[in-house]
Amino acid sequence: MTSLINSLAVMAVAACMAGGAHAAPAGNTEARADLASCAKPVYPADARAARHAGTVKLAFLVGADGKLADSKVDTSSGHPALDDAAHQALKLCKFSAASAKGKPVESWAHVAYVWKL
Repeated sequence: MTSLINSLAVMAVAACMAGGAHAAPAGNTEARADLASCAKPVYPADARAARHAGTVKLAFLVGADGKLADSKVDTSSGHPALDDAAHQALKLCKFSAASAKGKPVESWAHVAYVWKL
């Protein structure tokens, strides 16, 4: 039953982009999370029991070394347990650094985690 609940409570990664809707200058790339590498987060038991759902939007900083340097909540889901679970899931992803003029640079990017039952 738990695996069925976890299957129904799959978190969807809705977006991962840096810098908004504009294009990066020629020769530049944006920081990215390799979403296929991210482990599926576990829906917090207390949030599932309370039937909490929502979207948390995180900003994350990828260092020039391609490692996660920081993350913060841009928009809360309204439920701290879901926000924290999204932070923990993001830490398990692999990242690609942004580049400018062919050299890796530190850059912020964004991702939305959608939690639904």
